[in-house]
Order: sequence, then C-alpha cells, then structure tokens
Amino acid sequence: MDDYSNEYTCRLISKCQACAPSELNQPFCKLNGYKQEVACEWNGTVPKDYQDSHQLPEYQECTHPEEKDRRDFFRNEFLFIVLGIAAFAVYVWRKKRIGYSRV
Repeated sequence: MDDYSNEYTCRLISKCQACAPSELNQPFCKLNGYKQEVACEWNGTVPKDYQDSHQLPEYQECTHPEEKDRRDFFRNEFLFIVLGIAAFAVYVWRKKRIGYSRV
C-alpha cells in the first residue's frame, strides 16, 4: 500500500485552543491538551480511491496559546505590584507604630 501521508497541504483556520475533556483521547490532543483547527486539501498526485478511503485532518496539535502566556504574565505582574504595595504599607505602618525609633 502506498503512503500518501504527505500528499496534502493544510492551512490554519483558528488559533491554538484547549481541547474539551471529551477530546483528550484524540491524537491531536494527546501531546499537551491543545488543538488548532486546520483546513486541508489533497495534492493533485493522490489517487481518487485513496482520497475516498481516507479522511483529512480537521485539527492538529499545537503548543499552548500565546494569549494565555501573555495573560498569565500580566496577571503575575499585577499580583507582584499589589504584594509590593501591601508590603510597603505594612512597613510604613510598623514604622509609625514603633515611632521611627532606631535600635
């Protein structure tokens, strides 16, 4: 049997997104739980009977979305700023309570 696995081309349709829990057993979700929708077309060299008996992929595996990285980064930055402000507020409060005395 001939191998025509490289005889189709795909283009991306959607951004990388998390797989639904029901899809985690699918080949495109097994790597890391993320998928990306693709539109694939057979190249002209693939016989019609092979095309009829095989299905083109609808999704492919992908790494986690960049938007998630960006969102996580800014969330963490915000939390660090809030923690810094809280720590500074506690420092000022303690200094006032002690009365700015030196040890």
